[in-house]
Amino acid sequence: MTDGAGGPDDLSAFLGERLTRYVDLWKSASAKLSADDYHAEDLVDDWFRWIGMLARDATATVTIIARGAAGVDPEDPAG
Repeated sequence: MTDGAGGPDDLSAFLGERLTRYVDLWKSASAKLSADDYHAEDLVDDWFRWIGMLARDATATVTIIARGAAGVDPEDPAG
């Protein structure tokens, strides 16, 4: 949600895009497991990718909640 986007449609698109990344990670791991081609380095790569996405999304969520609680206007770039 950058470039001043703050409406419900923007949020829905953002959440849909983020959810798609989690689903893609799951499908990739599932396909490798099904093909019996999932190795230790795949687990490490997937784990760090998942943790990175989770950390980024958790930070964004906390920021949105904190700004909302403080009454900061999401349209204000000086925020």
